[in-house]
Amino acid sequence: MENKVVNKQIPIKSIIDIANYFDDYKNRYDNIFEQEREKNKNLPYSEKHFEYENGNATVRYSVKFHNGKDMTESDYNWFIGMLNDARAIEEVRIELRVSYSTRQGKDDFNSQYNNINAEVVFRDSRMDFKYSDVYVNVQTTNQEREANNIYSTIMNTLEDNEDRYNNTIKHRKIRIQSFCISVGIILSYILYFILKINAENIPTVIAQYLNNKYVIVFSQWFVAILLGNVFSYWYILSIYKPLLPSTKYAGYNKSTYKSQYTDDIDDYLEHSEVHFGKYWDAENRRNKIEKLYKITSKIVLVQLLISVILYFVIK
Repeated sequence: MENKVVNKQIPIKSIIDIANYFDDYKNRYDNIFEQEREKNKNLPYSEKHFEYENGNATVRYSVKFHNGKDMTESDYNWFIGMLNDARAIEEVRIELRVSYSTRQGKDDFNSQYNNINAEVVFRDSRMDFKYSDVYVNVQTTNQEREANNIYSTIMNTLEDNEDRYNNTIKHRKIRIQSFCISVGIILSYILYFILKINAENIPTVIAQYLNNKYVIVFSQWFVAILLGNVFSYWYILSIYKPLLPSTKYAGYNKSTYKSQYTDDIDDYLEHSEVHFGKYWDAENRRNKIEKLYKITSKIVLVQLLISVILYFVIK
């Protein structure tokens, strides 16, 4: 069974969850193999009953870095330590191998070989592989039910994460403008008070406008949008930039004499966002965007209410 996990945010926690699951699975079989050896240790050969003979269970962790360093170990604690340097990681591979034979007794020469091989690969974008992706592969011999259980557990763990193409990306224009306008609102108040304080030093026509309700109400929004986009658009865009979909050619605009490009959503949905390498701080960026939106959307709503009140109060 092979599959690729698409349109999901894959935090480091999910990688550790898979590692924990594989480690627990290995330990369970290690205990079974040990019990099997103890059960048959002192029995005559003719009475030995092997349900798990020659058992072996291993978990291997491989971490490849963008500097070319590639390491593989079987030590769980070593692996967890490697994940601390998430920014430098290019690929993580976790492999589970379980094998054993089943034999009923000394006269049973046709023992059944059983094995379970499971592998999960988390990959960052790189020159020879453009996208961040997650691959799951589970293969087995005579243990189909076990393989299905492992596969389902892995997929459920990964699919339980939030979608990559969520409201943060879908509705980014609203979030960007909410931030820019809220910054612009603050700047517009500062500008208004500066002009008000210096009313005697500015032309009379301009000073009169400062008491005009249409100027105060409507011009403030114009100024807020203008100043906010000039002074803060770059900042919110810098937070968004690593998270955004790539673009694709969408035709030529004859009126502007320019080529047009649009988000390649289909391509975006075909891949996941593994939170190491290129996306090492993606979770923090997304959380920051949503926190800013929660605050700035309230600022915009409050200012809208103030504008309505001022419109009816000022004569």
